[in-house]
This record gives sequence, C-alpha cells and structure tokens, in this order.
Amino acid sequence: MTDLPPECDVGFKEWAGVVAALASGEQTLILRKGGIAEDGGAFRPEHRVFWLYPTRLHEAEQGLRVPVPTSPPPADPAVVPIRSLAVVDSIRRVEREDDLDALEPFHVWTAETVRKRFHYRRPGLWALGVRVWSRPEAVEIVPTPEQLGCKTWVWLDAPIATAGLTPALGEDAWEELRARLAARF
Repeated sequence: MTDLPPECDVGFKEWAGVVAALASGEQTLILRKGGIAEDGGAFRPEHRVFWLYPTRLHEAEQGLRVPVPTSPPPADPAVVPIRSLAVVDSIRRVEREDDLDALEPFHVWTAETVRKRFHYRRPGLWALGVRVWSRPEAVEIVPTPEQLGCKTWVWLDAPIATAGLTPALGEDAWEELRARLAARF
C-alpha cells in the first residue's frame, strides 16, 4: 500500500479526458514534453505527488484513441474540479521513437498525438508511471492568474487533504500493471 502524504498543494495540468482515464485506472502513464510557459519550454519531473488539474486547454477529440467518459464541465466554467491524486512510481526519459509503441497499453493518446509530443522542438519525452487515488467528491477551486496558461505545474492556494482517497486500481491489479510497465521499459 502506498503511503500518501496528509495533504498536497501541487497541481499537474492535463487534458480532462486524460485525467478521467487516469482516475479510472484506464491510463497509468503520463507522457510529457513541456509547455511554452515552462522554464525553457521544458518539462521537469519535479514532484512525486500531485493533484491532477483537469484542463480543456489544447484538448482535442482526435488526441485520444478511445472515448473516455469525462465529468460534465462544472456549472461555473471558472471552477476547476480537483479530485484525483497521482503518486509517481517510475520516471523514464524516452529518447527513441521506436520505444513509443511499447507504451501504448498504458495510455489513451493516439499514436499521432504521442509522436507529435515526442518530436516537438527536439526528440524525446518524459514517461511517468503513476498510481492514482481519488476522492468521492471533487474540491472545486477557482484558478488564480498564476495557474493560467500553458504550464504543467501549478501551486494550489491551499493544500488539499488526502484523507479518504481510494485507489483507481486495487493492489493486485496495480502490482500486475506495474510489473508489465517495468518489463516494457
């Protein structure tokens, strides 16, 4: 069983459809390159535990290969529902395009989306194997100006407690998936 911190104040911005796939256990790998608002335009795996911060910025239907059920947008579009916490289990840098196909069972992006991310600016991307935990009800936050824009990591105004979270995948399913991922890269 993973020991969770009592609270967390870091958010990780990702497409709402991918957040839903992570929260359901359908996806356990995050592939990241970097956003234009990040230091030097490059992503760095700075945090091992973070809340998934769903966004529709840059999200495109054709970017996902399977339909992922997402929660309807909040009644107030100025609100972001924070519900799931990711705990990084493994970090790898993927430098060879030939290695991307082996990662396909662990994410819901199309091959085209993954390759675009891989080749953006210069070849390579980060792969984070994550176990996801969710709360029964979302904590709704109003984004601050510092949280807006094309960046991955955002600080939340106040830490969100992790008490009462349940894992997307049970212990046996997680261990089996973790072993499969380790065998692929």
